[in-house]
Amino acid sequence: MGKISKLLSLIIVFGLMFFSTNTIEAKEAKANDTEQHVVTYTQEDYNLIKQKQIEMGVTPEKAEELIDKLKNGEVLDADVLSPEKAVKTIKSVNGDIVKITYFFPDGSAAQTEYTDPSVVTNTLKDNKTISTIIPQSISGGSCTTVTYTTTCKNRKVSYQLATYGFSFYANYTIVGPYYDSIQWAGNWNIWVAGGTYTNPSMRIIRATETDSAKAEARLSATINLSGGYSSISRSLSLLVGNDSATDRWNSYY
Repeated sequence: MGKISKLLSLIIVFGLMFFSTNTIEAKEAKANDTEQHVVTYTQEDYNLIKQKQIEMGVTPEKAEELIDKLKNGEVLDADVLSPEKAVKTIKSVNGDIVKITYFFPDGSAAQTEYTDPSVVTNTLKDNKTISTIIPQSISGGSCTTVTYTTTCKNRKVSYQLATYGFSFYANYTIVGPYYDSIQWAGNWNIWVAGGTYTNPSMRIIRATETDSAKAEARLSATINLSGGYSSISRSLSLLVGNDSATDRWNSYY
């Protein structure tokens, strides 16, 4: 079955009502690409930042050092460095909840969390490899599986940094022999300790997986930080394709 036939079959079977062909060009963000904002932390902000860092696995002593760094007008590594720059990564899986914690050079931490039912096995049928979702890997009652199709609703995608964080929810469908898709993304949340955010945008970049790209939903915003940085653009993506769902933290809008 060709690509067009597969796509038409998927649309007919699931009755997808939302398909987007508009792709936003991803551009690297510069630290000072917008006007400078003055950020002042309150004691409540410092307490919140310290508490969240300790919850991510930072020692109380190191968390206190990070607060001193903020008080000196500096920015924490976790807030501006990509996950690839982490010096240590810890992954934990609890049922279908995947949590990954990234530790950066200055000791600060960031954490991503998402729910994913896609424990996949490959089976051979009619000389073709077909990916199968194992129902036993699904928990929480938010996913249903019929044959080779898993439909998930209100699944959480989250990335929490030292002084700010992104999260949103999404509905998506994983189909073994066909293209995976995202039907909805919303109920988003962005928090910034002692700062502000502007230009929030929750959108579906690509509703249906193609031969060359996964379906993608993306939450974007401009974050105003303290220290040597003024405003930076960041985004959190949900990627659905190749019979699985995962997230990606981006240093662009």
